[in-house]
Amino acid sequence: MTSKPWAPRQGGRQRMKLTRFRIQNYKCILDSDWVNVSDLTVLVGKNETGKTSLLQALYLFNPFKPASYVLARDWPRSFRGEESEAQVVCTAEFQLTPEEIDGVQALANQPVSLDRIQVAKDYLGRFEVLFPKGFFAEKLRTNDIAALCSSLPQPTPKLANRFRKLALDCRAEAIRLSHEGRFSDLAQLPTRQETKLAPRGTTAHQRQLEQTFRNHYFPKLDELSQRLQETSTLQQKAHDFVVQRLPAFVYMDECRPFCGTAELDVIKRRKDHHDLRPEDETFLALLDVAGLNLDDEFERDRVKDDEESRAERQYDLSVAEATLNRKIENHWGQARYQVQFRVDGCRFMTFVKAEDETALFRLEERSKGFQWFFSFDLMLMHETRGRLKNCVILLDEPGLHLHPEGQQDLLKCLAEYARTNTLIYTTHLPYMIDLQEPERIRVITQTERGSVVSENLKPSHRAGSLVVQAALGIYGRVNGQAAEQNLIVTTADNYWILTELSHLFRKSMREGLPPDVLVTPAGGAMEAAYLAAFLAGRGLEVVAMFDSNPAARAARDKLVQGWLPKFTEPKVVTLDFAEAIGNAGQDCSIEDLFPETFYVTRVQKVYENHLPATALSLSALPEGNPLVQRVEAAFRSVNAVLNRRVVGRRIAADIRQMRNMVDLPEMTRLLGEKLFAAIKKAFTR
Repeated sequence: MTSKPWAPRQGGRQRMKLTRFRIQNYKCILDSDWVNVSDLTVLVGKNETGKTSLLQALYLFNPFKPASYVLARDWPRSFRGEESEAQVVCTAEFQLTPEEIDGVQALANQPVSLDRIQVAKDYLGRFEVLFPKGFFAEKLRTNDIAALCSSLPQPTPKLANRFRKLALDCRAEAIRLSHEGRFSDLAQLPTRQETKLAPRGTTAHQRQLEQTFRNHYFPKLDELSQRLQETSTLQQKAHDFVVQRLPAFVYMDECRPFCGTAELDVIKRRKDHHDLRPEDETFLALLDVAGLNLDDEFERDRVKDDEESRAERQYDLSVAEATLNRKIENHWGQARYQVQFRVDGCRFMTFVKAEDETALFRLEERSKGFQWFFSFDLMLMHETRGRLKNCVILLDEPGLHLHPEGQQDLLKCLAEYARTNTLIYTTHLPYMIDLQEPERIRVITQTERGSVVSENLKPSHRAGSLVVQAALGIYGRVNGQAAEQNLIVTTADNYWILTELSHLFRKSMREGLPPDVLVTPAGGAMEAAYLAAFLAGRGLEVVAMFDSNPAARAARDKLVQGWLPKFTEPKVVTLDFAEAIGNAGQDCSIEDLFPETFYVTRVQKVYENHLPATALSLSALPEGNPLVQRVEAAFRSVNAVLNRRVVGRRIAADIRQMRNMVDLPEMTRLLGEKLFAAIKKAFTR
């Protein structure tokens, strides 16, 4: 049992609304300046411009689940030695509701002219409500309270692990609330934590140690509560009033893997041993949103198996289906779907049926785009405990693997979420920009003074504005060029690895991708051909790079022989990956930039909890095929499927942590130089 995260009481009433924010001295951001926010805001920029850092810094301002800034991790690397816990990381401005204005006015005992208020948070996690100068005669005295919280006894290693973890969580909660100035919550802690820290040792000696800790901890907590009641000032009350009404911030990046079929006994066992896998957590989220509980469903399989109990169980599943279908109704615009649940002993199955279908299909048999959308919708509802109202929702690169039509559906869904929330998302995808709402667009660019955000598509922000220009060109709403130079790659993992390698080469003062090139991932070789043809029709300069395999060659031939002759002097060059790295005539892909040991090690790391190590050893790989095909064959031999995208993301993340290209294998350095030289040459053609 762990302490529940603090969450604001959202209720049905309106709360203060985020209008703008400013990030300072966080990772690659020295000073973002003020970023204005609408109900739905899109941050556009190329990779490595600071989009993710901006969202993460904003999320940690008031996260739905407890999390904090970490000075050693988050301070800008170029300014080591200047770290300060007192440095404000995020300052946010909020529009107050009439009810909140009345509340502040009552506490201040004077007329209030402000309708907006700013709140700052520093690296130590301290909130400061920036009331107008002279608004309160008394000062907010938090130092004494924080010092008293720090004096709370530390649980000793002699305590049983489970009780010690609970004690650490409780102590951390008290310190966090004191830093944030949540004084009303802090005063209620003794009552709330009394039950959490009940003695639970299995031996008399353990219970005695736990009681000894309680005898030291709770008097200190009571003293803190009493001190708050004795020293509470008007400003302290006003501070608490404002902080309690801050909206919760929810952050989501890559959706977790999802599988609608699960063995209840297996997940129950992993849950009891605190060994849940990502797909297990997503399945538990499905149950939660549908109003089901794993333990209850597991126990149902253990009770008497008769006709009456089976009917009762199916009735409960029908109620859960109706609950889930009501929540997701109309969210998937390409077609209307209904979710149905079935159980066979411990096997729990999720089926999805379209309106015009008579047969049921398991969720994992649906398109990857639909699976992604379903998982995204589900996890967002789960992460907010179903309270999708008065939150600030932060989404990092949503819809990356959706078809363009699916991305358009997602945009409509995001607009629906933004009706009752503030929603900010990042993207480098042209189809994820709504050109009918230009006031929503913010461009983020990496400069010598860190990442900066602008509402204008001015020349100094050209790298970021290229994405918007590409969207304009794709949708055909302007004449002329969109992106001046476009590199199309066939998949997202190609995009991740290629851009991270380029960034590392540049850090090492070597040539990477040409600086003005907009890299766009497609959803496969044929989609890359269609995208290249579409951009060619707009008169744009395009290099389309294809893997070297039969399917990719067929797509490349379709582009060169079928589509390009339809255009006048198309500015398109196709690039064969094998030719680019000097392996002409061979089948290979982005994975062949790396030695076998490097790639297989990453695969083993990703799947270490899923497959036996012997199935992934180098000695088990067949001979003669390209590396990724050999690994896929090894997976098939144990009835498994390799997810190249997940492995590619892991490789990209590892490259991102490298300080210099010398950290790469020599083979990768040499092939990378050939690849970037070939891409540069293709653009000069």
